[in-house]
Amino acid sequence: MSPPASSSRRRTSSTPLPVEAAAARTRLLHAALQLFAEHGFAKTSIRQIAQAAAVNPASISYYFGDKNGLYRAAFTEPMGSPVSLDAWPKDGPAPSLREVITLLIHSFMQPLHEGQLVELCMRLHFREMLDPTGLWEQELECDIKPAHAALVALLCKEFDLRTADDDVHRLAMAITALALQYYVGRDVVQAVRPGLTASPRALAATTSRLVDFACFMVDGERGRRLAARTERGAADLPFASTNPPSKPGVRPARKPRM
Repeated sequence: MSPPASSSRRRTSSTPLPVEAAAARTRLLHAALQLFAEHGFAKTSIRQIAQAAAVNPASISYYFGDKNGLYRAAFTEPMGSPVSLDAWPKDGPAPSLREVITLLIHSFMQPLHEGQLVELCMRLHFREMLDPTGLWEQELECDIKPAHAALVALLCKEFDLRTADDDVHRLAMAITALALQYYVGRDVVQAVRPGLTASPRALAATTSRLVDFACFMVDGERGRRLAARTERGAADLPFASTNPPSKPGVRPARKPRM
């Protein structure tokens, strides 16, 4: 299946709309997300979506361009905009690593406020991996890989490395995995400890702790690397002699014979 192409006529979510028009667009987006998540792109018709949203089928063309544009919006909009780790002004002070990690974790956790929509969006993402239209590959290349590379570059700077080794990549993936667990393991979280994300206050507390955990991992990796360098430096030192050096021209005393 070819990648869904966005139509030039599609209205973006940032385009101001009258209240009634905005409500119609939202109903279309939510109905499409539900149907695409359950049946996939190919087996979901425009008529089905319009009927579920209680709008005229022509509304899909007006708001999204076509079925492909609607699918793209349902796939991306509930998850928010992709995070940019170089969003700080170039003429301002460089952000600390904690500030960058905070931005990253918050951007991951913020969509969880949407509740059921996020669950449907995750189902759609899993379906897209199994029955690809091209959007997953696009997201991987345009959003996920650049964000990972930016985090790896910051970690290299933090550890004073010229190039990233495998452990830097492992750490970057572990940091993002802290938040991804609340998506991929959503059912587990709800079964084990639903209060972690049950309210805006609880979600804010969870997000704050994840930032702390990520910084602890960075501190731990920094300490591990420092200990390894110290160990290597000690191993490179020449072995010290157990006998004291003798004075020039003086032979060491012989042990008396028994």
